[in-house]
Amino acid sequence: MSKSVLANKIGYSLFEVAKENNSLEQVSYELNEVAKVINENSNFVTLMNNPNIEKIKKINLIDASFSGVNKYVVNVVKILAGNLQISLINFVLEQFTELFNRYSNSVVVKVESASPLTELQLENLKEKLKNELQLEKVELNNFVDESLLGGFKLTYNNKVVDASIKAKLSAIKAKISTI
Repeated sequence: MSKSVLANKIGYSLFEVAKENNSLEQVSYELNEVAKVINENSNFVTLMNNPNIEKIKKINLIDASFSGVNKYVVNVVKILAGNLQISLINFVLEQFTELFNRYSNSVVVKVESASPLTELQLENLKEKLKNELQLEKVELNNFVDESLLGGFKLTYNNKVVDASIKAKLSAIKAKISTI
């Protein structure tokens, strides 16, 4: 089974269980937090992916590390560790988030721009995206990437819309090089 298939199945299952138990918001938040902790701790990842460590020791460490965290999220970490695939947590998070956003008719958009966007620009962009994507809620996260030169780049639901000067110059360069 490919890594993405495993992560998608786990993400889908987690979403369904959280929905059935009316804990979507909590699971979404805690899955994000757990993924951050795992991503920031390379020693934990190495330990969980080590086949020489007994599963029961890993489970005990996971229980101790994530006490107080939603049991469904903790179970996902245990499944990934048991399959020596703890690094798939980001793919599980991505799948869960996509399903959650679709269910709640919302989206989180990463907005990259050459300089910080003003509140008015962000609000206008948010309204345009709401209308264009027919969503009730759009959350924007603005990041500065000076290499874009101007314009912006949007990333959401595994899609990228690149309306930057850098992308336009690259397209012109590619056309010129084919002449």
